[in-house]
Amino acid sequence: MRPTVIAPDVVPATFTYRNGRTEPVYLVPYPREGPVRLADAEGRAVLAFMYAHFVFQWLEGTRTVRISHGTLAGPRILLWRDVPIEGRWSPEVLAGFGRRWAEDQLAR
Repeated sequence: MRPTVIAPDVVPATFTYRNGRTEPVYLVPYPREGPVRLADAEGRAVLAFMYAHFVFQWLEGTRTVRISHGTLAGPRILLWRDVPIEGRWSPEVLAGFGRRWAEDQLAR
């Protein structure tokens, strides 16, 4: 039998059913891209970040984010416009917001 090789970012865990039965599982992180600084069609600066295939775009000088489904380089489907975001315009703020927002959506 060949040994099982697990990628370094995969975490072993245990899932417990309501009846108390347990089962080993492996937690794999959501895919992510960015954050990157881009320019929109009018040349304005935009920060973009993808987490769990939710794409967050934050136009410099605004307090809202556009959220799409897709990837940074590929096609996207617009899901929400004008989602409020707090904090200074920075890659770190956008990445933190995007990760929290996506995990909250996926937990529903």
